[in-house]
Amino acid sequence: MNPLLEEVSTGRARANRLRWWWQQRMGWPGGLALALIAAGVVVAAWVRPGIATVHADLVREQVARLAALERQKTLMSVATRVDPREQIRSTVPALPRRGETVAQLLDLAGMAGVSVERAEYAAEDQEPNLSRLKVTLPFGGSYAQTRAVIARVLNGLPNAALDSVEIERPGAETKALEGTLRLSLYFRKEAL
Repeated sequence: MNPLLEEVSTGRARANRLRWWWQQRMGWPGGLALALIAAGVVVAAWVRPGIATVHADLVREQVARLAALERQKTLMSVATRVDPREQIRSTVPALPRRGETVAQLLDLAGMAGVSVERAEYAAEDQEPNLSRLKVTLPFGGSYAQTRAVIARVLNGLPNAALDSVEIERPGAETKALEGTLRLSLYFRKEAL
């Protein structure tokens, strides 16, 4: 027999076995499924470049939106940025309230039980919109009273700062102390 004929008959036998196997296992629904899969592969290969283009356009659009949002945030933060000194100045009482604040200081010292006979004041300008009133209070009282007056003043007057405390005991037999409290009271100058 001719080798070519032998090869053809072997190929036909294989094809017949494959067709028989296909009809037994898959039938016409398997053929339909195979055709749909092949059609899906062809459509996906045809549509894929268009999808990649649309995806790239969407990514560029999203990046542009994010960049615009970031620029807007930067512009807003620059526009709304406030000098921290101005924020603090807004919490400080105005200069016309200086008398009320000094009276409140003396009341707080009296509530702590410290005797204040006299006080010295000196005003100076700190910055263009800030004034400082230096207060020197000679006092007499116990150690607990001294601590209490310092705590009451610093907690009661948010615009007060303790500059120094000088304490001395006049005699060994007494528990009373004599000293000097130096405070600074800050006030906001109003714009003219």
